Amino acid sequence: MNTPVYVPIFRLRQQEKGVLITFDFGKDIFPYVEIFKAQPQKAAVPRASDRTSAKPLKPFHQIYLPILQAINSERIFVDLPVHLVRSRNMPEPVIEFMLSVVEKRAVRTERMLSLSSCKKIIPVISTYAHIGDGEKQSILLQEADLRPEFDSIAYRTSGNSIISDIAQIRTVAKPQDFLFIDLGELCLSDPDDIDEALYITGKIKDFNICSVIIINSPIAHTLSNSKLEHAQRISGISNILMDSFEGFYAQCFADYAGVKKDLVEEGGGISPGLIFYDAIGNDFYGYRGRTWKKDEKRHLDDIKHKILKDLLISDIVTHMNGSHLEYLGSGNRGWKMVNDMWDENEAWRSQAKLKRISMEHYLYCIRTKLNAGYFNR
Repeated sequence: MNTPVYVPIFRLRQQEKGVLITFDFGKDIFPYVEIFKAQPQKAAVPRASDRTSAKPLKPFHQIYLPILQAINSERIFVDLPVHLVRSRNMPEPVIEFMLSVVEKRAVRTERMLSLSSCKKIIPVISTYAHIGDGEKQSILLQEADLRPEFDSIAYRTSGNSIISDIAQIRTVAKPQDFLFIDLGELCLSDPDDIDEALYITGKIKDFNICSVIIINSPIAHTLSNSKLEHAQRISGISNILMDSFEGFYAQCFADYAGVKKDLVEEGGGISPGLIFYDAIGNDFYGYRGRTWKKDEKRHLDDIKHKILKDLLISDIVTHMNGSHLEYLGSGNRGWKMVNDMWDENEAWRSQAKLKRISMEHYLYCIRTKLNAGYFNR
């Protein structure tokens, strides 16, 4: 089995699902899917006359196995994210799933085992030490339950629990496994954040049992569309992990596929916005429409007449078009969406599609770099 070079993390919403089942990840990119609801889409509310005959919810594996099997990749990391912090702003189905499945180790393990018929899947294990009364040996317990059905297992830890987690992982990890170390939103060009990152990853400096993957979310979750400076580089983002992961004792890097980490909360939507990756400068640029107030008409025309228009004539597009690497080539589905929406060959009054564009374009650029030998060491 290959060790991936890059792992894009997707919290399984509608646009993420669209990317997952259409993008060709190849053999060097392993997607990481976080499942946080009993079903991906919100169930339709039946009419009063039909409520007595409403269909019961399908079993977990019948819902998610078809999606996971449709992903074009050699392997897939699957996580029911224990690390996702529950909040009152989450939709009720998410809270219900977190309480009834994710935060109950035995139930979560049963859901994972129900996916074992898909041999591409690598289940992800995280500690339960911070949940309820806590289980100090929860990693060992999960590994023992999952190992008979999965040929590889992944472990996810962070600075909050890495010392106790690594002590358990060292006793059960196999060469075909993977270790994820989550650095959160540390800015890896800031000296203080670099020191913190090195302190965390230094705990596995001599760890050589299995491949290590560093997770970093360079785009802060607090960045809202209304805070974007239109057509300007977004300051405070450092996407240098792809150039420096080996310095953190890792063989691979992971992030959230060119968008910010989704907190899976309700709200937002006060202005359309697009985060667009500059593959040459390794920077991100922001494009946004006008902000509206609650109950005010949404300025969705800004998607075409401001966001797409100014992106198409931007310097970063000019530079990428002039590169010997075809960052904006015909295989870039995100760039094709930009042009199709501009030409009105595709419906364009959709904020959600802007997120899809961001992810598709970023993934294509990473794969273009990979194919060109950018990550060869």
